Amino acid sequence: MAAKTKKRRRRRWIISGAILLLVLGLGSWSAAKRGEPSISVTAEEVAVRTLTSTVSAAGRIHPEVEVKISSEIAGEIIELPVVEGQRVERGDLLARIKPDTYEAQVRQREASIQAAQATSLQREAELLQVRLDLKRLEELRATDLVPQSELDQARTRVEVAAAFHQSSLFDIQQRETLLEEARENLARTRIFSPMSGTISQLTTELGERVVGTGQFAGTEMMRVANLENMELRVQVNENDVINVKVGDRSIIVVDALPDQEFLGTVKEISNAGQTSGARTQEEVTTFEVRIRIVDLDPRIRPGMSATVEIETQTVENVLSVPIQSVTVRDRREIDKTLSGDKSSTATASAATSDARTRNNGGNRGGRPGRDTLGRVVFVVDGDRVRIREVETGISDSSHIEIKSGLAEGERIVSGNYSAISRLLEHDKLISIEAVEDGPGGRPRS
Repeated sequence: MAAKTKKRRRRRWIISGAILLLVLGLGSWSAAKRGEPSISVTAEEVAVRTLTSTVSAAGRIHPEVEVKISSEIAGEIIELPVVEGQRVERGDLLARIKPDTYEAQVRQREASIQAAQATSLQREAELLQVRLDLKRLEELRATDLVPQSELDQARTRVEVAAAFHQSSLFDIQQRETLLEEARENLARTRIFSPMSGTISQLTTELGERVVGTGQFAGTEMMRVANLENMELRVQVNENDVINVKVGDRSIIVVDALPDQEFLGTVKEISNAGQTSGARTQEEVTTFEVRIRIVDLDPRIRPGMSATVEIETQTVENVLSVPIQSVTVRDRREIDKTLSGDKSSTATASAATSDARTRNNGGNRGGRPGRDTLGRVVFVVDGDRVRIREVETGISDSSHIEIKSGLAEGERIVSGNYSAISRLLEHDKLISIEAVEDGPGGRPRS
């Protein structure tokens, strides 16, 4: 009987122990379930790099010098000895306009001059005659053989004859000017190249009639370009053009030659902007920038499309982090967080104070600054992160300069973007993923 009682007690103890273990297990599981979840991130050390900020743009290639050839006179093209792509030298014949009309004008002007010269000789003879008459009358007047009135009339005839003779001389000069103009028009029937270069465009054909530049804009016949000096013309946004300077180094990639880069130099920046989409949400103002192609390839031709990276500024040996590491938070929340965090370093506090003063313009009169957002990074501290306000500088395609707020070697959260921009907060629990070295994973030399 005693043995049975002892056996029942042992069974109760076993059941009670099992129940207790089950309760404890459920409690632990529930506690774990209620525990703080970690955010999966990647991390990278703050490193020293050389950064180059760039401005990107796209455009088309043009010759630096390209001359439009138009006829100064109207007429039919009777000779066209060039073809597109042909090399020409300064003074080479490019085209000839039918000269018949202009030759006739020259002959007409020459004949009119001869007629005017004959008239002038006649006026000169008349002048000589009236002068002789006047001389005889003056001699007779001395002996009172003619009245004074007749002498006065003779003098008037001399003045009139002299005026007619002078007019005939002016008429000859006028006709000579017309003859010179006619000869110039005749010479303009032959069109010569104003420079050495290549026929880049030929827009007329033999037998076609052209309009002279004296009548509206005239007909563009062809273009002569110097293909030894080429440039890329791009439109740069007004927000970026203020950073571009004449002489800036540029890297050009021609769409037709995607595997090759060409060196360029900014040679000209337009002072007048061009606005597209005016009075709409798509309104954009751009400025034309011309980049000279330094190492020109003979395969590059006018009209090809290309992209360019204009290097506007370079800083060497500066602290930097991946661009995505830097995000923004409300500065009031940053100050509140850092003031209540005993583990935040003096460096971070000083950096926050300096950045706040700069953004608020000294916070003169206690008024808030224009920018209520501060730039921050998340510094890895064990299995948690600490928010840190930073001052940034220039950036390239992958990294951004850190002017203050971080030290070399500190580990900061470098990804992912969603975690940095929205999920992470001060003192959040994190788990760091292992990532292979990729773009931005190592400092640049």
